[in-house]
Amino acid sequence: MLFRCAEIRFQSVVVQQFGEFDGIAEPLCTGSPGHKNLNYFKDKSKLRQIFSRLNPDVWYRTCSLAELDELDPASLQMPFVIKPVRGFASIGIHSVRSEADWYAALAGIKKEVALMHNVFPDVVVSLNEFLIERYIEGTEIAIDAYFNGEGEPVILNILTHLFASPSDMSDRLYLTSGEIVVRYLDPIERYLKEISRLRDLRNFPFHLEMREDQNGNFVPIEINPMRFMGFCVADVEHYFYGINPYEYYFHQKKPNWEEILESRRDKLYGMFGIDIPKHLDKTRIRFNYEKFIGHFSRVLFHLKMDYTKLPMAIYLFAEVSHDRYSEFESILFSDLSEFIEEKV
Repeated sequence: MLFRCAEIRFQSVVVQQFGEFDGIAEPLCTGSPGHKNLNYFKDKSKLRQIFSRLNPDVWYRTCSLAELDELDPASLQMPFVIKPVRGFASIGIHSVRSEADWYAALAGIKKEVALMHNVFPDVVVSLNEFLIERYIEGTEIAIDAYFNGEGEPVILNILTHLFASPSDMSDRLYLTSGEIVVRYLDPIERYLKEISRLRDLRNFPFHLEMREDQNGNFVPIEINPMRFMGFCVADVEHYFYGINPYEYYFHQKKPNWEEILESRRDKLYGMFGIDIPKHLDKTRIRFNYEKFIGHFSRVLFHLKMDYTKLPMAIYLFAEVSHDRYSEFESILFSDLSEFIEEKV
């Protein structure tokens, strides 16, 4: 990985994983504009308050973990999504389209609470309070970007987040290509300028996930402040575009996308976050890492993880030509049984 700790320079701060902020960066920038924005954006319920001016039709409410058992799902407009107020890596996120989905989500959340106990600090993942909000239909998009010292947005990557079904909330596949960057670069830049009018966001790096609805409007799902893509995948820009996002942020550089994409016109890039299916007992199975890695014709980077302790088994970055997209698609829709063996 390129960087492991926070870097601090001229009141510009970026961390690779949000849990690093409290111990490293926060004592050095308390009271700064970036610190104030951090406290707003890391809480998804406060995020909805901020963006209510841009997206007034997105209803939401918050509930404690204890209150979920008492909540009548019939009182909520379906479909909706339930997710932790503070979280990442799709931990504790469930879509609900029926009463049966609701009770399955409650069971899943309780299981995740037990599994994630003491795995991450509360500032990163907290399964004590949840946000329930309208399910936002449309294409999901993820970006890394920053607002420079003048408050102007600079986009460092654009990926589409693909799902196997409407109920899929996993991080199985993020996809990018020259076509995706060209399609979304200008509209997203205009949207970020709208965001910059909501608060003072100078010298502010962030990872943003949002959906584009059928009318072409962007609706934010989450903003992870003071960091780019985290948890082992902050280097996607380096492997996909040859960009060091930290260097671009600290030196206030802007990518020359025409030049960057020239040699990548016929390429697709995929970031895969592979978790073990939730119905399996992780202590009784073995994930075949080498077989999974061998599925891809060109692997750019991979990181194996201890899936008995962490939510993921492996992160992998791969490249294919457009005519080999099926290589990616087969993993998106796989139940992973071909890579999972029962322990003897």
